[in-house]
Order: sequence, then structure tokens, then C-alpha cells
Amino acid sequence: MKAKYLAIASFILAAGCVAPPQQPSPEAGTAPEDLATAIVLPDGTKCNFAGRGATLTYEDQRLNYTCSDTLGLIGDVAIANGTDITVTTATLEGANITGSEPLTFTLQAIELADGTVCLNAGQGATLAYEGKRLNFTCNDDLVLVGDIVQSEETFIAEKAVLEGTDFVSSDPFEIQILGGTTLN
Repeated sequence: MKAKYLAIASFILAAGCVAPPQQPSPEAGTAPEDLATAIVLPDGTKCNFAGRGATLTYEDQRLNYTCSDTLGLIGDVAIANGTDITVTTATLEGANITGSEPLTFTLQAIELADGTVCLNAGQGATLAYEGKRLNFTCNDDLVLVGDIVQSEETFIAEKAVLEGTDFVSSDPFEIQILGGTTLN
């Protein structure tokens, strides 16, 4: 009789020790839902998205990125020709913005949401895909083509797969960091 109860208790314990169902892992290349692209200035200063809530403004431009205790970026970020970026730096003093100045520079590197780093392909002649210039090379068969677009706080590039010099496919892909320097 004792063995019977022991067997039943063992069965109940075993049935209760079921591992929770496995959550599917995110597909390679997908970004976290809360990804906000950071911007690295040419001097290496990293500027992070300031969030969506209330923040400082200066001359009707919102503080969108915080870089340090004394520096931020206000207003819109403009990217031209797929590689040239213009931001407006803001001088911060405590809880006040005391001045601003436009800053234009060429992106040297981009880090995608999956950690892949892509370097500027340079100026001049290069490959094109459906009329979009190859602007960044990530490795021998992965490149970024065309313009970088902004979707709220995240910037998106068109990632293309190459086979030799032929384009195989392309997809939009989230950018984690826009770099005015090489991203080491």
C-alpha cells in the first residue's frame, strides 16, 4: 500500500514539474520593440534618444537626443545622399538650453540592430540596386543601399544581399547606431 501511494505521489510531482513552454526566439535581424537609434558625433560623443515625454525646447525645437550633461541635439535629424547627416547641437546648462548650432558630417559607420557594423563605401562610382546607390559595406555579401529613413525614433536602412556583384535580395532593417566615426 505504501508503495502505491509513493508511486502516485511521484506521478503527481513529475506531472507538476513540467518546464514552461519555450518562447520562440526572435528572428535574426529583428530589433527589440523599444529600439531607438543612437547618433555618434565625429568627436566620438554618443547621443541617445531622449524619449517621447515632456522635454526641453529651444526656439520651438524639441530636445530629442541627450549627449552629455552639457550637450544635446534638438529638432529634426536630416540625412542626405544616404551618408551626410545634419543635426542641431544644443548647449545645455542645467535645465536650460542656452544656444544651438547646426552640425553636418558624413556617416562613417552604421551599426544595425543585430550588431552588424557597416562602413561607408566612399564617394564616387559604386554599385547600384534598383537605382539606389550602395552607400555602406557590411561584409563581402551584405551592403546598405539608398537613403536612410526615419521612423519615429528609429532610423532604417535598406539591407541588400550580394552574390558577387549581383543583388540577390533587399529588406528594410533597423539601425542601432549612426556613427560619425568608426564604431570600435
